[in-house]
Amino acid sequence: MWPTIAPTSFRKAIASVAEVLVVAGDPSGDRHAADVVKALKCKLPSARFVGLGGPQMQAAGVRTLAGLEELAVMGFGEVVKRLEFFRELERRIHGLLLDADLVVLVDFPGFNMRIARTASAFGRPVLYYIPPKVWASRASRAEELAKITDHIAVIFPFEVDALADVGADVTFVGNPLLDRPDTVSSRSDFHTRFDLDPDHPILAILPGSREQEIKQHLQLFVDVAEVVTASCPHVQPVISKAEWLNDTLFEGLCIPVVEDTRGLLRHARAGLVKSGTATLEAALEGMPFVVAYKTSSFSWAIVKRMLRVKYISLVNLIARDSIVPEFIQGNARPQKIARHLIPLLDNTSSEYRRQISELPRVTSLLGSSGSAERVANLAVSLLGPKK
Repeated sequence: MWPTIAPTSFRKAIASVAEVLVVAGDPSGDRHAADVVKALKCKLPSARFVGLGGPQMQAAGVRTLAGLEELAVMGFGEVVKRLEFFRELERRIHGLLLDADLVVLVDFPGFNMRIARTASAFGRPVLYYIPPKVWASRASRAEELAKITDHIAVIFPFEVDALADVGADVTFVGNPLLDRPDTVSSRSDFHTRFDLDPDHPILAILPGSREQEIKQHLQLFVDVAEVVTASCPHVQPVISKAEWLNDTLFEGLCIPVVEDTRGLLRHARAGLVKSGTATLEAALEGMPFVVAYKTSSFSWAIVKRMLRVKYISLVNLIARDSIVPEFIQGNARPQKIARHLIPLLDNTSSEYRRQISELPRVTSLLGSSGSAERVANLAVSLLGPKK
């Protein structure tokens, strides 16, 4: 059952005093947090919002302490290099906690777990939306998350059991990707806009949406594209670039780069996708794909010891089955990846047809639209007098 909103009389009593601390640390978290803030403002029009985030949270009315470009790090090694910055930011947030009636944390696990610990110690109610992937690593982390939060809103159905089993109050709220408006241009418009041949299939290349991800994946993905086009010269590789990334990261490439990820996924024949949310976006657009992932040797050595799951792709995790091929770290080699990609570029092949038939089964498990509204309802239910 979806969460319900607190009684009207209670909402009126707190609407004039609510101070909400909202913390997100990357573009997707910024977007999801902004949607929750907008939904909360409809229920609590006088509430004040402060925290960490990006332009979408700012546009929604959140006073932010730092921008996304300052928060964008990936991997254990990168975090270590900027420890002092994050410590100072944490100290400033501790000051805000003194006046907070509610803390809403969105993704950004390394930092937000620390904020959750402090907020819990201060007696502030904590709602964690899109929590750390405790189902993928050690069980002790799930137990801690249950202790330091008042409610957890998850976006994948398989997360519920892992958290409920350790005593967490958890609700599956549906996936926010289902709430995106469909503004994708037509196939002919897409080809015209990016000067692509409509008679030749497109190979979508999605190396990531953060600078560190691009540095770790772009060259590998370009090498794969070169192997594919050597065997299939009619194929058109196209790279997806997040609009907030610097153009210099993509300089010197012979492959077109576009800032229209959803359009690319919609109109490509198949794709090579870095593990992450983009794999779910590809599935929602019905594009067959292969998953690859690489990180620094240091980061991988740590991650590998903690992993408790069979798959890394969200599509495979949701299906509890191998729907799409995965190539991780040392196994992510151009020739090997290309061998699995080439059949997907032929829409008469058995592998292409298999993925086309199985991807909708995965996306049907994501719930229904309205996730931000459900999270806002949970947030209002947690509001009350400060301890």
